Amino acid sequence: MIRTFFLHVEENSPLIKLHPLLKILLLLTINLEAWIIEAPLFLLVIILALLISYKLLRIPLSRIAKFLVLAVVIVQAIMFSYLLGSTIPGTVIYAKLPWGTYISDMTLLYTFTVILRFLTMLIGSTLILAVMRDIDIIYGLKSLKIPFSFAFMISLAFRMSSIFLNDFFKIRDAMILRGTNFSSGNVIDKARNYSKLAVPLMVLGVRRMVELSYILEIKGLGLRKRRTFLYDFPLKPYDKFLIIFLITLLTISIIGKFFWKIFTFPGWPFI
Repeated sequence: MIRTFFLHVEENSPLIKLHPLLKILLLLTINLEAWIIEAPLFLLVIILALLISYKLLRIPLSRIAKFLVLAVVIVQAIMFSYLLGSTIPGTVIYAKLPWGTYISDMTLLYTFTVILRFLTMLIGSTLILAVMRDIDIIYGLKSLKIPFSFAFMISLAFRMSSIFLNDFFKIRDAMILRGTNFSSGNVIDKARNYSKLAVPLMVLGVRRMVELSYILEIKGLGLRKRRTFLYDFPLKPYDKFLIIFLITLLTISIIGKFFWKIFTFPGWPFI
C-alpha cells in the first residue's frame, strides 16, 4: 500500500504509475469538463464513468466516505440558494415566494445540474487526489515550467488540506463524545453546531503553520533558493498519447458547447 494525500492505495493501481504531469492534467481536465458542460445528461454520464473508474483503477470507494458529509452540506447550500433566491424562467411555475423569486421547472432542473457539476468535480478530483503524492504535485507542476519553490508551496497547500480534514474529523468526534449532536435538528441547528468547530480548527491551523515555517527554515528552503537536485521523470509514448487525448477531449467539449450547442443547458432531451 502507498500513502497519498488522503488515503492508502494499492501499489498496482494504474493511476499510481502515471507521470506526475499527467496526474495534474487529469485533475485540470476533469474540473474544466465540469465547468464547460452544462447539459445534465452528459454530466450524469461523466459521473457514472468516474464511479466505474474507481473500480477499474483499484481506488477504494469505501475510504472516501468521509467526504460525504462535505458533499451533503454543499448540496444543501446549492439547493437552498437556487430554490429560494433565483428567478429562472420556465414553462411551469410551482411556487412564487414573497420576496419576488419563484420556483419553476427550469429552476429545479438547473439546481440539479449545478449539483451534478459539483459532484463531478468532487468525485473526479478525489479520484486523482487519491493517487497524488507530494512528489507528483511538485514535479507535475515543474513539468509545466512552474518554478520549484511555487510548486513546493502548492504541494504544501494540498498537504495542509489533508491535515485540516483529519483535524476536522478528530475535533468533531471529540465533540460528539462530549454530547454534541450533529445529526439532529433543522439546517440552522446543524450549521450552528458545525460553526463551533471553527475556533479549534483555526487554533490548530495557526499552530501548524508556525511549526511548518520553522521546519522549512531549518531545511534551508526559500523562494529565492535554487534546488540543487531534481528527479528525472521522462515522458513515455503512452504518456504523450494520453496528453494528446486530454487536449482533444477539452477541444471537443468547447466546440460542442459553443458551436454545436449540445453541451449547453438544458441540453438533450430537455430542449
